[in-house]
Amino acid sequence: MPGEKVASGELKTSARQGDGGTRRKEVIPMKCSKWYLALFAAAGALAAMTSGALAQSQNDRAGSAEARMTSACQVVGEATLVQETLDRFDSALAAHNVDQIQAAGINPVSAKGWQRFFKSNPEARVTDSCPVTELFIGSDTAIWNCMETSTISSAGKPVQYAHLVRFTFAKKNGEWIISDRR
Repeated sequence: MPGEKVASGELKTSARQGDGGTRRKEVIPMKCSKWYLALFAAAGALAAMTSGALAQSQNDRAGSAEARMTSACQVVGEATLVQETLDRFDSALAAHNVDQIQAAGINPVSAKGWQRFFKSNPEARVTDSCPVTELFIGSDTAIWNCMETSTISSAGKPVQYAHLVRFTFAKKNGEWIISDRR
């Protein structure tokens, strides 16, 4: 079932199929090995003459790589916090708890709509399936495109309704909240 939670807390989603293409392994023979060796020797001589500049360049590259890794770790950390906010919202939906829905950031008017929905459909289940590839994070905002599935009982039989929903998150006082859901 899409949107199932697995033991690790991750959202289980179905994988998308690629274009079915395969990578070919090709070997390009070197016909000009003399030129290759000459270029290699020239590069070595140049490196010996400018060893100080080369060392500094390597340090710059190492610093740049470290900055990219730090940035990537920050994005992963923010994505985890956004996921936790969505998990709190989904838990509130599962419990039919309007106060917790509001605590996740849903405005009071929308929360009252959920309250009416749950009163009319006491057996309703609502799940969100949100592929990580659909999460976009900025400095203090995030957008996550998800598939929301509602299951209600009609004439004693479960009826599912699935639709796309866009969550917009905002960072307030260091905490992520749901600022909009359409």
